[in-house]
Amino acid sequence: MAAGTGKIRTPLKEHLRQMRYQLIPVLVFLCGIYATGLLWGMHMELPNGIGAVKALRVDIVSPVDGILVSIPGSTKPLDMFDTVSAGQIVAKFDDTALAATIATLQAEVKQLTAQLAATDAEMKLDFADRQGDKSDRRQSLLDDARRLAVDLEEMKLDVADRTIELEADRIALKRRAEKLAIVKDLVQKKLETPYVLVDTQLQHDVQAREIIEQEKAIVEAKALEAEAQKRMDAFSKMISEEDALREARGEKESLADSIQKEIGVFLKPIEAAVATQKARLHEAVLQRESLEIHVDPALMSKAGTIMEVYRRPGQAVRAGEVIMRIANPDSMYIVSYVRQPHRVYLKEKSLVGVQVRTIPVRGAETTIARIGPQIQSIPSRQLRDPQVPEWGLPVKIEVPHELGLTPGELVNITYKAAP
Repeated sequence: MAAGTGKIRTPLKEHLRQMRYQLIPVLVFLCGIYATGLLWGMHMELPNGIGAVKALRVDIVSPVDGILVSIPGSTKPLDMFDTVSAGQIVAKFDDTALAATIATLQAEVKQLTAQLAATDAEMKLDFADRQGDKSDRRQSLLDDARRLAVDLEEMKLDVADRTIELEADRIALKRRAEKLAIVKDLVQKKLETPYVLVDTQLQHDVQAREIIEQEKAIVEAKALEAEAQKRMDAFSKMISEEDALREARGEKESLADSIQKEIGVFLKPIEAAVATQKARLHEAVLQRESLEIHVDPALMSKAGTIMEVYRRPGQAVRAGEVIMRIANPDSMYIVSYVRQPHRVYLKEKSLVGVQVRTIPVRGAETTIARIGPQIQSIPSRQLRDPQVPEWGLPVKIEVPHELGLTPGELVNITYKAAP
C-alpha cells in the first residue's frame, strides 16, 4: 500500500492483460476487413477462365477427279505426324487419263481443220453459183466475208492445236523429270551407269527446249489470231457504214444481216465446235495444273504437321474430297470464355495471364487479340462442371510462345480488367 494515498496499485501484468483483451479483437476485426477488401478486389479484377489452344488446320482438297500416285522421290507415303513445309508437294494424281484426253483433243482439232477446209470449198461453190446468176457489190462483199471468217477460224484452230501440243509436251517433260530424278538416285547408289544418266538428261533438255519453242509459237499464233479478228472487225465496220448509206438512200435490206446469215449457215456449226474445243482445252490445262497439290504458302508460311490422312496413293478421289489435314503451328491461338456471371470490361490488347496445367507450373502474360460479338454456349471440355452448362463471351488470345503450348491443350486464363 502506498504511504498517504490509501490506493493499491494495479500490477503491470494486469494492465497488459486488459490491453490484450481490448486491442486484439479490434486488430483482428481490422485485419478481417482488410483481407475481405483485398480478396474482393482480386475477385472483381481477376476472374479465372479455361482456355483451349487451337491452331489453323489446312484441308488439302482434291481439285479434280483422279487416282492418287506416289510422290516422286519419296521413300514412303506421307503419314500422320509427318512434317511438311510451305510449297511442298503433298499429293499427286495419275496423268494417264489426262494424256488420253489431250490425245483426243488433238484428233478433234485435226478433224475440225479438215471440216473447215471442206466447208470453205462448199461455200466457194455456192457463192460462185450465185455470182453466175448476177454479179453485184453484195456478192463481192459476201466472198470477202467468207475469206475473213474462214481465216479467223483457221487461226483459232491453229492456236488450239499448238496449245494442246504444248500441254502434251509439258506432261512429257514432267515424266522425264521424274525419270531423271530416279536415274540420278540409281547412279549415286551405283545401280546404273553414268551413260544412262547422260542420255536421260539429254532427253529432258531436248523436251524442255521444245516447250520453249512451242511457247514462242503460241505467242505468234495468238498475234495472228488477233490480226485476223481486227480484219474481221474492220470489215464489219465497213459493212455497217455502207448499210447506213443504203438506209439513207431508202434501201431497206441490210447487207450486214444478210451476209452474216448466209455465212452463218455454213460456219456456225464449226464456230460452236471451236468454242467447245477451247473450253475443253481450258479444262485440260486446269487438270494438268492440278496434277500436283502443293502446300499453299499463303496459309502456311513455315512447317506444318499432318493430323489426318484420308486418302492414300492408289485410291480414287472425287473433286472436293479432303485428302489430308495439316495443322499450322505458326497460327496457334487460345480461345477462352468470360463466363456470364463473372463478366468484366475487356477490350482488345488487354493483358491476360496464361498458366499451363502441367508440372512444373509456368505462366506468362499475353494480350487479347479479338473479342466475340455475343454470348454463346461454352464447349463441354472448357466447363468447370461438365454436367452444368454455362454461357460466356468468347475471347481470342495471343499465344505466349515461351510456354511451348500444344494445339488442343487446356490452360488456365486470368483476365485483368481493362483500365
